[in-house]
Amino acid sequence: MGRFYRLSKKISEQEASEITREILELPDIQNAEIVDGKVRVETKDNVFVDVMSTVVNIFSRVAGGCELSFVGFAYRD
Repeated sequence: MGRFYRLSKKISEQEASEITREILELPDIQNAEIVDGKVRVETKDNVFVDVMSTVVNIFSRVAGGCELSFVGFAYRD
């Protein structure tokens, strides 16, 4: 299971690529993708608290203050 977060502003493809690369390098991340103004994050063992503070910082740094807000849960079929 993962979680969806809405981005506070539009980001460029270059920013999205850099953010995704950095997120996927985190040790507790299973998968992540940015699509249609949202990011879907899946963690190993559902460890979201620690992971998301780092993800929020990555978005803010790379995309000039972009913030995230929780949208909902992402379930696998």
